[in-house]
Amino acid sequence: MARRSSLVQSCAAAWAIYTLAVFSAPEAHAGPVFDAASGTVDTLAMTRLPAWVQVANATARVYSTDTGEAASGPRLSQYTFLRVLGGGSARLKIEAYDGDGNPGRQAWVDPNAVVPSAAGTDWRVSSTTTTLWGSTDPGATAVRSLDPFTPMQQVDGPVHNRIEVQLYAADFSAALDRGWIDAADTGPAMPPQLAVPPPASGLPASTRSLSSTGGRQAFIDATANIARADAATTGVPASVTVAQAILESDWGHSALAQDANNYFGIKAIGSLGTDGVVWLPTSEFDDAGQLYATVSAFRAYKSLADSMADLDHLLRTAPRYAAAMQLSNDPKQFAHELSAAGYSTDPDYADKLVALMDSYDLYGLDR
Repeated sequence: MARRSSLVQSCAAAWAIYTLAVFSAPEAHAGPVFDAASGTVDTLAMTRLPAWVQVANATARVYSTDTGEAASGPRLSQYTFLRVLGGGSARLKIEAYDGDGNPGRQAWVDPNAVVPSAAGTDWRVSSTTTTLWGSTDPGATAVRSLDPFTPMQQVDGPVHNRIEVQLYAADFSAALDRGWIDAADTGPAMPPQLAVPPPASGLPASTRSLSSTGGRQAFIDATANIARADAATTGVPASVTVAQAILESDWGHSALAQDANNYFGIKAIGSLGTDGVVWLPTSEFDDAGQLYATVSAFRAYKSLADSMADLDHLLRTAPRYAAAMQLSNDPKQFAHELSAAGYSTDPDYADKLVALMDSYDLYGLDR
């Protein structure tokens, strides 16, 4: 990628430091990556992965493998652009880009160390006052007037001496518009050294499973059938599982359930979901019981069944829930032990589960 000219360098002062922002809907990823050196596929087929991410913290450690603690070179600095090559069992495989927008080393990164981002390549700025056009047609409609040094990213072209661009606010707080600009009115720029959110994009309706159920009983029926089948082999009470699905997903209406088939709020800590990972705003309770807002990486699943199976696996294998599993024949006590073990930061979590089990007589699912 060409280095920016002195004209483009002069616009750097106009690019203020941007406070981190995250759009929740990631782009689909093409699929597994073939490792020519080993002759194996080292990432899994997942549709819920962003195409690009950026380092969210002051630095991020990168690893040489999907699992294990071996580091892959020095830590990455904040806002480094990373192209996502695929997802493994626990981490994202990435290709790091330098400050000039050139690809560098490939490695693995924890999803909790990054956030979805615009691409790290093809950055440009307007070199003069110019027009954003609706198409490449000579008689195209003028969408808006652009000031000099407006940041943008080329997404297509040139076609008829115009390039298609995505416009960003001067402080990169949001993607503003998309259209065509005369190629002669722009100049190349290095990627901004700050966080850049991706353009908002929704998931296709076909990826949503229980987002339009015919009511609460339909939701209970759908989750109960899977919960009872799983309980026969895992010992996790079906009544508690269904109550958790109701509470955590708001009857399947939460963004996490609809966009990622994640019905239990399971975060991407130590593992990705069967379909990747998504980042969503969430609320947590601190040690003083006060609610605060944050952004977290959550596991994404291919189906409701995958989500429920992962919950059962978590409860059966995590040492912190061993006490709860000893009380699998007592759903109410099981719920209290889950809460005591820290499944949720909500101090009233167990009471809410019990209230749901009482209200909808979910105990019959355990017989």
